[in-house]
Amino acid sequence: MRRRNLVRLAATAPLGVSALAGLASPAIAQTRFVRIATAGSGGNYYRLGSGLAAIWNDTVPGVRASIQATGGTVQNLDLLADREVEVAYLAGSIGELAYKNSGVFANRPRGRYQGLRSLATVYPNPQWFLAMNWAPEIKTLRDLKGKRVSVGTQGSQGEAWWRIMMGHMGWTYRDIRAEFTVHGATIDQVRNRQIDAVVWPDAPGSSSVQQMMDTGFARIIDIDEDVVAFMAAQGLDYPYTVEARHVPGSNRPFKTFAAPTTLAVHDRVPDDVAHALVKTMFENKPRLLQVHPLADFMTLANARDGLPFPLHPGAERFYAESGRT
Repeated sequence: MRRRNLVRLAATAPLGVSALAGLASPAIAQTRFVRIATAGSGGNYYRLGSGLAAIWNDTVPGVRASIQATGGTVQNLDLLADREVEVAYLAGSIGELAYKNSGVFANRPRGRYQGLRSLATVYPNPQWFLAMNWAPEIKTLRDLKGKRVSVGTQGSQGEAWWRIMMGHMGWTYRDIRAEFTVHGATIDQVRNRQIDAVVWPDAPGSSSVQQMMDTGFARIIDIDEDVVAFMAAQGLDYPYTVEARHVPGSNRPFKTFAAPTTLAVHDRVPDDVAHALVKTMFENKPRLLQVHPLADFMTLANARDGLPFPLHPGAERFYAESGRT
């Protein structure tokens, strides 16, 4: 890598002062609540988060982990910044913008995201572009003007990316008929012929993309070269080619851009807790693979590539112990 929605697995409770005191215990001996912000139910963040919560509940003494379905990256950044969750999945490149108060976060309060910390980069998340057969004129992103386009849920990585891409193309939301949908809702729109194109991120080998392709209505189009170059120049996004074996219904690679997916925490999570969380995650990778094949991308070799925030000291200690200084 170059540069860089509510299902409970356990009862949740606010992480108050007494809970924080428990988290600070070096032995991690009393009950502590670890809330994990994911994204829409059924998505990759959600599935991986459920697996991770189960692992932590089983292997970290005293931990009661639970997942929360959310709107995605942007909402997760706010939840972390407000200490309403302890852990979150998010797009690294969007996280970097928040941390620096730049781009779509330029008008947010200064320093709002300075307390965010990284645990690991876990997998690449590329941008997809699918157009429907009833709109054969769509061959590039700029052919989407006036079309019905799914750009992801509001507050998600996909919608944030779409805003940045529109800025590059000189567009606003007046130029398209935006549909703020993702996964199952978008798949239904494709089946019902209610949409012309899909532009949002999902992991290599996405089951959502597969289901849209299975309708026989969709085709995958490479992202415009100038858009790829522009996005790669913004920070942690980078040009990315999805291998043909991970492109549903196709025998060729798909050219796009991607962001590193980051597992993050906030700075009030004590060092020993952060250390235990990241350590047990890597030690139980085979179990996480049974939940989602995307866990195969998670390696110690690339865990610190493209991090949007400073590494949490607890995670840093784990990597040092693993010989990854």
